Parts: sequence; structure tokens; C-alpha cells
Amino acid sequence: MILAIIMAAILIAVCTAIHYGVLKFSSQFVTPSRHLGHCLGVAVASIVLAHILEALLYATGFWVAVHNFQVGDLVSSSSNGSASLTFMDYFYFSLVNYTTLGRGDLMPNGHLRFMTAMEAFHGFLLITMSGTFVLQIMNGKKPLAN
Repeated sequence: MILAIIMAAILIAVCTAIHYGVLKFSSQFVTPSRHLGHCLGVAVASIVLAHILEALLYATGFWVAVHNFQVGDLVSSSSNGSASLTFMDYFYFSLVNYTTLGRGDLMPNGHLRFMTAMEAFHGFLLITMSGTFVLQIMNGKKPLAN
């Protein structure tokens, strides 16, 4: 369990740093003097890329936790549940979990459940940060201004 907690903490720290960095970087190109469409385009594109990267990092963390550290397992509840899962299955699971949509046909077990719960919580937090960032732009403000 300690290893799952440590891995989750590392993923949270790295993804938070990436997210803040992307928002800070994209805020340089978002000013009230520019056209709103331009500002929203820059913001949404950078936010989507950040979220995809963060879900990919979580998927990698899950893959490493299962295959290198035997923290738990990710199993399919579909009819072909005995087939081994690919990295794309882990990425799909991470995207579904990150966006708090639910687990669908893939289920974690063991201490991997803790890591996936932390991803759902953290994903919700980062999505909320992104929404707040976009809302500031739509209100004509410069996000993350000092």
C-alpha cells in the first residue's frame, strides 16, 4: 500500500506541475486586447493537450505499478476477460477514470484501486482548474495575472 501511495503522490505532483506550467505558458498568449476567439483557441488547445498528457502519465504509472511492482491488476469484465490488456487499454481506462466517467468494462483490484481513486479526484480538480481558466478568459480577464 505504501508503494501505491508514493506512486500516486508522485503522479499528482508531476501532473499538477505540468498543468500549472501549461496554464502559465498559455496565459502569455491570452490578453484582453486580443480577439476572444484567438484566446479561447489557444487556451482550449493547450488545456486539451495537457489533459491528454496527464492521463497518459497516469496510464504509464498504472502500467508500471501492475507490471513492475505488482501493486494490483487491471482486469476486463467483458467476455474476453482472459485476454491480456494492452497499454492502450490502460490509457483508455486512465482517460475514463481521469474524467470521472466511471470504470466501464475495466476494473482495478488490489492497491491499484487507491491509485485510480486518486486519479479520479485529481482529474476532477485539474478539469475544474481548466474550467476556471477558460471562464476568466470569457470574462475578459487575463488568467494567472499577477
